[in-house]
Amino acid sequence: MDSQHSDRFHEQSEAGIEYKTFAGVLEASQRAGKEQGGAQLDAAYIISKLEDVCSKRVQQFELRKNAGTRFQLSSTEEEHKLWQSESHTWLLLETLFNAFERQKPFSDKGPEALEWSDLDLIEHLHSTDSNFKHHSAVKSWLEVIAPVNITHIGTKRISPSAKPAGTLFSQPATTSTQTNYQDPDATTRDGVKLDEYNQRVEQGLLQAVWEYIRRGQIQEAKEACEKAGEPWRAESISGGDLYSVSTAFTDPKYDRLDGPIGNKTRGLWKGTCYALAKETTADQYERAIYGALCGDVQSVLPVCSSWEDHAWVRYNALVESMVEDRLSNFNRGGRSKTLPIPTTTVSNAKDIFDSIGNSDDQQLRNDSKDMFKTIQTSIILGQTDQMLTKMAREAKGASNNGAPLRPHMLRFMAHFVLLLRAKNFNVPKADGDFFIKSYVDFLISKRQYNIAPLYASFLPRQLQIETCSAYLKTIDGSKKERQGYLANIRKHGLDLHSILTATVDGLLEKNKSVSEGGDVKAGLKSSISAPTTAVESAQIKSLEWLTFETPQYLECLHRSNSLIRQYLAVGRLNAAFALYKSLPEDIAQFGPMGAMPTSLRQEHIYYGDLFAARMVLEQWRSLLKAQPKLGTSRTDELAWGMQFKKLAPATAAELEGLLRSKWLFDCILLGDDVRGQQLRKLRQIYLSELALNLHEVYFQSRETLPEFLEKSVEMANLIAAERDQEVPLHKELQDNGRLQELLSQIRLSSLELIDLNRSPFAY
Repeated sequence: MDSQHSDRFHEQSEAGIEYKTFAGVLEASQRAGKEQGGAQLDAAYIISKLEDVCSKRVQQFELRKNAGTRFQLSSTEEEHKLWQSESHTWLLLETLFNAFERQKPFSDKGPEALEWSDLDLIEHLHSTDSNFKHHSAVKSWLEVIAPVNITHIGTKRISPSAKPAGTLFSQPATTSTQTNYQDPDATTRDGVKLDEYNQRVEQGLLQAVWEYIRRGQIQEAKEACEKAGEPWRAESISGGDLYSVSTAFTDPKYDRLDGPIGNKTRGLWKGTCYALAKETTADQYERAIYGALCGDVQSVLPVCSSWEDHAWVRYNALVESMVEDRLSNFNRGGRSKTLPIPTTTVSNAKDIFDSIGNSDDQQLRNDSKDMFKTIQTSIILGQTDQMLTKMAREAKGASNNGAPLRPHMLRFMAHFVLLLRAKNFNVPKADGDFFIKSYVDFLISKRQYNIAPLYASFLPRQLQIETCSAYLKTIDGSKKERQGYLANIRKHGLDLHSILTATVDGLLEKNKSVSEGGDVKAGLKSSISAPTTAVESAQIKSLEWLTFETPQYLECLHRSNSLIRQYLAVGRLNAAFALYKSLPEDIAQFGPMGAMPTSLRQEHIYYGDLFAARMVLEQWRSLLKAQPKLGTSRTDELAWGMQFKKLAPATAAELEGLLRSKWLFDCILLGDDVRGQQLRKLRQIYLSELALNLHEVYFQSRETLPEFLEKSVEMANLIAAERDQEVPLHKELQDNGRLQELLSQIRLSSLELIDLNRSPFAY
């Protein structure tokens, strides 16, 4: 197998596994919920598990990418981005869920808020202000999903040729005497520059510190400065720590002493950071570091390269402004006229995404329109209902134009809708059902029959029936194989009875008979065992879906009787017989709660009587045809004669018994006009045929059984007799246009009796 085919094989295999993996998570949550008698789905469990599944897939793609095997030459890179975006989206949901439902309650610090520390005030704000909690959670999420690509941090060096006083710096050309530049402010204050190597090291450090801060890893940023030999920079970053009074841990291993921590003059520190951020001669990453620390936006934007970066810098400014407002309300820190702190125009989340979406940067505007970015934005803004309606409308339009929603996105949307519903969010019913049903249809198209019922169980009853019957109609295996597909439908509590009924009705509609205008007489001449057509075979096989369990017998009998009526009406006695044989022997004995309507049961029994009579008739015809010729041994003649003398009376009795019965007559019910008309027509056709068959048996058996000739004439009495409430047989034959045909046959019998000097009226 070449590498291209191998990659394609692995992608397809992984896709199938992923469908099952997602379904396994959903089913495990559903099962646990039912066992505990609580909610149907545990949203927190599902979000965490699905995020884990997606992040592992991202790792797999990154390993393949690093290996460099066909990553850029196929759709692998795009698929990688999809998995990464989905992972980020589940993580956003998990972050918000944890922020609002799993956060520890605020520890009461006492009634006097003025005595609380700065840290206490902000913790209380986080606990009581849902907006601050929400913005902080989104900011945290944007930090976690930032790419891990920390720049390598080098070590500055002193050139061996430089004099000790010169140390790390190169001197301005205008300086006539060498100045000792040892302090870190030298480059800004005096305009000197580091040598080329140390400039690169400095830029690398600044970029690394920015990347740490962008990811919310303040401690790592300080450690990077320490390792680079710039402890002063680490201290400058520490100024943002909120002031508090710590209590030592009782466990010595934590090694924390009692006393104040953090910065009591945080406002002054922020003003200093803001001044540094506005310093146009400073490196852009240094400006971004201090701009981010103080909550400025403009100084950080030049180093922002992604949608996430732009969202983070604005959320960072929003959170910092809310922190500052909170502290100012309690006269903490305070703003300095000499060193002002940033003021942001961002007042809410909507402003943030509007500013990004309306950016002058075309690439940023395009990124804002990415489907997963749109979903993430709607989650953050609490506008998932509007987003679902819009996406459903667009997906339906695209599908109509031959471009349905991509499988990856379809899978996400189905699970997203289920989770929103589990958390009682407002989900437009029709739009939510659209995504779930579309996913079920997709699973069916991929022959994922074992997991499709799980998702169908979340749909309204009618859609459950439509979706499950849709794939059952495509299964054309053996009866045993088809029975196996019903286990999962039953397992997930779906209406199996209605699904199977819809399946059969759909198949019968698909395989409609086209022989309604056939020649009935010609059909009746065929053997009852003649092969069925492909359409008839498909119709007969479709009914097997209703024969697997006795509760379906009633629906099966309704449809089998109806189909037999259709076959018999056009003379397809063989098809009717094939259908009859395919049914369970006890089909007419069981129904819902053990009750089977008498009319349905009796109709089925009558068809069995007809087929039994026809079978014995065909046996008699075969035996008649096998009558020994002249010259045959006497033994063979005697053997045949004994067999014929036994079979002919049995055949005549079978036929006459059926003619004398109420065949189908007592199945005709008031109010059931269509069925009643069909049954009356069948009586006309088959009672006429049976009468002619009976005469045939009598007349053709006369040589072996001479008394049968008289019986063939006596049939006139049977045909002419009145029958209580039933229609007389002569009327049935007359309405079917076969009375004259039978009378002609009886006339021949009479003439032959006369020729034999046996008057037909002598009896």
